[in-house]
Amino acid sequence: MLWGALMTGPAHAQSDPVEEPETVEDAPIVEDAPIAAPTDEDLAEPGDPSAVEDPLSPYRTSFDTLAERAIGTASKPVAFNWRRTNVQIAATGSFPFELNNFNSLRGGALVRLPTQRTMVEFGLVYAEVWDTPSSELLAFTPYRQPGRPSRLEVDFALGLPLAEGVVTTFPGFFPAVQLVFNAYGGFRYLVYPNAFAFMQPDQVIGAIFSPTLSELEIDNLDEARLASMQVDRGRYGLLLGFGNDVYFEQGLFLSPRMMLAVPLLAPATQTELLWWADFSISLGMAF
Repeated sequence: MLWGALMTGPAHAQSDPVEEPETVEDAPIVEDAPIAAPTDEDLAEPGDPSAVEDPLSPYRTSFDTLAERAIGTASKPVAFNWRRTNVQIAATGSFPFELNNFNSLRGGALVRLPTQRTMVEFGLVYAEVWDTPSSELLAFTPYRQPGRPSRLEVDFALGLPLAEGVVTTFPGFFPAVQLVFNAYGGFRYLVYPNAFAFMQPDQVIGAIFSPTLSELEIDNLDEARLASMQVDRGRYGLLLGFGNDVYFEQGLFLSPRMMLAVPLLAPATQTELLWWADFSISLGMAF
């Protein structure tokens, strides 16, 4: 009994009584900590590139968006930029083929004003006309050919560049040049100074705006015409053609051209020289 008391007494003295809940509802509720969803980095395997955030991702743009934008501009090689010049001055000469027995040669000056899309030209030219052996023999017959005596000509032309680029030349030591292929439309006005002789000022003004030469002008040109020539009545006309502009790096340019008369105004001018051609070449400097 004493041994049992000694063994059980201290145990009951040191332990606290534990109260058990009478029902299940009285038991304390322990809440579980929320479990976070795994991220891409947690699921990525070691060495996977997706595990490292891409620093350029904020700057990426979809292809559909890029396709609607201007990505860039393309430049073209230019040996000489003629569009940036202010004015171009040239000496010009030409040989008209009027399809008659007379020889004609033209010489004068051109002023060219370039724009971004066109080339505007103004020219003042003197045309010299002389006989050939055929026209001299024709003078001994009663037949006469339509022609134009020596005269001044005022030219207005508009050039439209159709193609251009940098080309190499022959011989090879020549520098590359800028080649421009142009389509031209021109208006040519003929001035016969001798035709205004013995005319009143109002008659001169009326003759300047008339598309045909008056009878008085024809009579005044009788001494200026060649022996086998019948003076053509047309005062102006239209020309169409093509030509090249060859620009060197220093601004020097060479411009050969072929123009063809178009008789659209023939009913008004009463000209008998319907179809004829004019081959010209100009040499000048662009500033």
